[in-house]
Amino acid sequence: MTPVTDERRRKAKKATAVAAFGTFIEYYDFSVYGYVAATLSIVFFPSDNPTVSLLNTFLVFGSAFVVRPLGALFFGRLGDRAGRRVSLVASIGLMSLAAALTGLLPGYATIGVAAPILLVILRMLQGFSTGGEIGGAASYIREWAPKDRRSLYISFIPGVGVFGKACAAGMAALAASLVPEDSMEAWGWRLPFLLAVPLGLLCLYLRLKIEDTPEFRDTDVTERTNRKPLKELMADHRGPLTKVMAISTVQNVGTYVGTVFVASYLSTVLDFSEGQAATIVLLAVLTAAVFIPLCGQLGSRLGGKRVLIVSYIAYIALTIPSFLLMGRGSVGLAIAGLVLGMVPYALCQAGTYTVMPEFFPVQVRNTGVAFGHSIGAVIGGGAGPYVSTWLIDATGSTLVPAYILVAFGLFGLALALGAVRRSTSADHLYV
Repeated sequence: MTPVTDERRRKAKKATAVAAFGTFIEYYDFSVYGYVAATLSIVFFPSDNPTVSLLNTFLVFGSAFVVRPLGALFFGRLGDRAGRRVSLVASIGLMSLAAALTGLLPGYATIGVAAPILLVILRMLQGFSTGGEIGGAASYIREWAPKDRRSLYISFIPGVGVFGKACAAGMAALAASLVPEDSMEAWGWRLPFLLAVPLGLLCLYLRLKIEDTPEFRDTDVTERTNRKPLKELMADHRGPLTKVMAISTVQNVGTYVGTVFVASYLSTVLDFSEGQAATIVLLAVLTAAVFIPLCGQLGSRLGGKRVLIVSYIAYIALTIPSFLLMGRGSVGLAIAGLVLGMVPYALCQAGTYTVMPEFFPVQVRNTGVAFGHSIGAVIGGGAGPYVSTWLIDATGSTLVPAYILVAFGLFGLALALGAVRRSTSADHLYV
């Protein structure tokens, strides 16, 4: 085991910064779609019924989640065999390429049905890439970070990821505010996607310059070459994998219902303008980006399980008041309501990312975290926006997203109190 020297701590900080920056770009690229969904529904799915157009747009949004487990297996295997660094370089390259091509894609009026088909393909490539990012980044930072600072260091993954979403919301708000509505439909929606090009090139440069983790380098080269991470994961780690899937499901419901879907919810359900909606989400998720590292520091002191329990209780107690504030018709109250909703969200993000890598040994950690998290993303994230939109239309209740978040808060609390057991690799996280 490599000793924790001053040089090791310096490299750990650098590794955390570079890995987190890549996660920022991944989540910026992945989330832009959700923040311009209302415009994309017109460009790619024209219909006399706006709800039908929006549902089709969210179906494409959800399609990215279907392929996330495949991306998790591909990049997870790559990370467990060739190295975390190799996996991280490959995933960010694919994501940036797919986002850039989306920004160049002609609409339905230009190439007809080929437009939504190509949109689906590019969206799936983004999902494939995202499936590998979390496992690689979480494993990479966990294996570099000092043991007493792991929760804090790992919390920068969701923290910076949320900042990526904030920048996506900010770019959407800027475009909606500065570009006339007809021009927004013609070309303005492309601008946030095309920003992926310079960001992706910068991240590729930085990731090519970092070292792989000491823990990975210390494993035997022949053993890595002959290893079959997925087979080993399914044979020896099914229990931990199931727990990671369940924890990830709750976290992803909070992410995609509480931050991504809410942008369209504010404009299409609560009748805020697209610019107002994007601004409200921007301010709220910027607040969350500050909250998450604070929650990570709390996790270093209390343990990941306790942070998760507090987050689930907060979802149960704070979500309905949060949505009631958003529904008052005031921009100020909507900001206050969504910021309130960021409290359980931030706690859940920090707790989830701290806990997940500790369920697996180094030999299968990248695959285990990536695959487990991606399955949770399919269940919790892929269906969340679509189900929320459909239930609001079917019931007429604007509180449907709040009820969904409360229900999963109850599920998470039952899971944390009853199903999560101590991990031999990091008992302090679960006591």
